[in-house]
Amino acid sequence: MAQIYAAKYLAKAALSAPKDMVKAVVAKYTPLQPTVFIFHCTFVCDARCEMCSNWTRGNRKEDMTLEQIERAFSSPLWSEIENASLSGGEPTTRNDMVDICRLMIEKFPKLRKLTINTTGLTPQRGIPMLTKVVELCHQHNVIFSTRVSIDGVGDMHGEVRNVRKAFEKAGKTIAAMQELQKKYRFNFGISSTIFSKNLDDADNILAWAKKEKLDIVFNMVRFTDAMLGNQELEGTLKPMGVEEQRMRTFFMDRVRQDPLLDGQNYIYMHYADMIANGYHRLTPCPFQTQGVMLNPNGDLFFCENSDVVGNVTKEDPKDIYYREASQAHRRMIRDEKCPSCLSPCQMNVAAIKQVVPYAKFLVRASMEKRRPSPDTPVARPPAAATSTVG
Repeated sequence: MAQIYAAKYLAKAALSAPKDMVKAVVAKYTPLQPTVFIFHCTFVCDARCEMCSNWTRGNRKEDMTLEQIERAFSSPLWSEIENASLSGGEPTTRNDMVDICRLMIEKFPKLRKLTINTTGLTPQRGIPMLTKVVELCHQHNVIFSTRVSIDGVGDMHGEVRNVRKAFEKAGKTIAAMQELQKKYRFNFGISSTIFSKNLDDADNILAWAKKEKLDIVFNMVRFTDAMLGNQELEGTLKPMGVEEQRMRTFFMDRVRQDPLLDGQNYIYMHYADMIANGYHRLTPCPFQTQGVMLNPNGDLFFCENSDVVGNVTKEDPKDIYYREASQAHRRMIRDEKCPSCLSPCQMNVAAIKQVVPYAKFLVRASMEKRRPSPDTPVARPPAAATSTVG
């Protein structure tokens, strides 16, 4: 059911492709209203993950109040938002998480899809909250998507998250969401971040997910202070040498073995290409021209490579977004940061909005599925670097 539901969303979103192609041209000359949004509503977390340091900066006293969030969301900046994600930290640690979701639905008139990422580690708290959000989205015809993080099977998950019985706790949330899918249509699955510690367990995670009939997304560990506060961990956690090549093989195996139109395959080939070509990005990203992020304290920034450009508790978000200093910073990001960015954030959205790159991917993926050898030719970056707008 979830895949059919997702396919309907993709089909609906694809209808806007002609308009988005026009926007891609317009964006070269003038700033566009954001259409994708990630809100880190808190850095407080119920996990102590080895590959993420957001939990070290969690401070409830610094989180915006619901009233401050409502004032910020009343800005005309959000009038074109289509895809919104609530992240953290752990969103369900906020008592008002459901109210934040309600505000997004009320204040973002063009919202199509709302996503929440959760650890699932506090099921007695998270399950009722997620259930209310599912019901809320159902009432307002907004697509809802949520994933529980699983970074290993059994004890490995607890070792990565530094939480006792983490696998069992997350399992309760997973079971509850699967049961809820019998009543409501929404996208649900698990996500797994692969790095040096749990690389050996990646196949076990995949096998377990298939056994439990769970949709799964694998992410390659990345290091960014703006998004994860973990830049200092790169030296110890980034897979190198043989580990890195094993990771590339794992992602290419997903492309060969998973359904062709599975949206995650686009991301997996992106990971594999970047490992092989020295981390030269070839895929588009909507955050280059149509994305924005917000931190718990109200700091506004364009993406995980961005500096803070202002604070929404002190001035109107639209004023921050459109002023020349902010847009100059975005142009710098596109020129200097984007060409080597590993982030998969909203890449499936970019695939819909930029048809040509996605069509090229489909051709390559089809060829890979017919290839008897595991060796894969890798697309190389063009001789002259050009910025791709999303």
